[in-house]
Amino acid sequence: MTTASGRAGLTAGERAPLAWNGLRLRVPVAWEPARLGRDYLGLESSAGPVMEARWRAGAGNLEPADVARRMFSRSPHDCRIDDAAVPPSWLAALSGRRNAAFAIPGSPASRGVASLCRGCGTLVAVRFFDETPDGGGVAEDVAREVLASLADHGGAGTSFELYGIRFSAPAGYRLERFSFKPGRFDLEFSGPGRTLAFSRFAPADALLGRTDLAAFAGRHLVPAGAGWAFAPCSWRGRAAALAVSGSGPGIWGRVADGLGRFFRRRRQARAMIWRDEAANKLLSVVLCGVVPPDAAAFEKVCAGYVVF
Repeated sequence: MTTASGRAGLTAGERAPLAWNGLRLRVPVAWEPARLGRDYLGLESSAGPVMEARWRAGAGNLEPADVARRMFSRSPHDCRIDDAAVPPSWLAALSGRRNAAFAIPGSPASRGVASLCRGCGTLVAVRFFDETPDGGGVAEDVAREVLASLADHGGAGTSFELYGIRFSAPAGYRLERFSFKPGRFDLEFSGPGRTLAFSRFAPADALLGRTDLAAFAGRHLVPAGAGWAFAPCSWRGRAAALAVSGSGPGIWGRVADGLGRFFRRRRQARAMIWRDEAANKLLSVVLCGVVPPDAAAFEKVCAGYVVF
């Protein structure tokens, strides 16, 4: 399989789903997220950079060509808008959307499509690199398959699926911070009067040692001064630990809690950590708000958080 330049293309036959903060794709399994931003995704293979995506929600009536020029304005080379810059199949893969093809010269050179969804108003600019350090590049039909799989709206909440974790942040929550470090992943979201955090720890056996889950959670999940107390429990057949903060004792505790909620100072929390024995990983979800988190809603969020 070859690129337009005649070089051998990266095919990596098997495809895998990839989702990051509102953008969903199917890409070759050899393509890994190497650079991330709230509205940016950079993928690499063992040969080097292969694809880059940038997106903007609520683009409305903006022209894809104009947005593409702005998105790549810091490139040392001009972004050339020209439908002939990409194979016709790339534009056909995004039919029903407003599209503008572009090319950016340089080393490595790249080509792509800026595409506006007429329904949700999200504009996505995806470019593929024509050259890699080994002299290859992204094959035309592989790029077409990736573009055809693009989804930037639909479903309940915002999907995330990468680095072996999969979950959905409920509608109304915005990604605020994220960190992917060896042994620990953290993603934090904010919503109306609430915060939501997902974490992953690995390897579980080495991190826990002789410590139980409740003690581990107390060290790694409790904010300074919060005073949460984790208690061991079983959740869906897994070893787990749960912490639920609430009102202080007696009528004065309830009065203080009510005043704290009124002035938005007291944070009520529900937090759980559990062990996935098969994957040898620990997963946790922490939901905080000015009112006590709903147990059923919390359960639904936890049930949708899995490792693969």
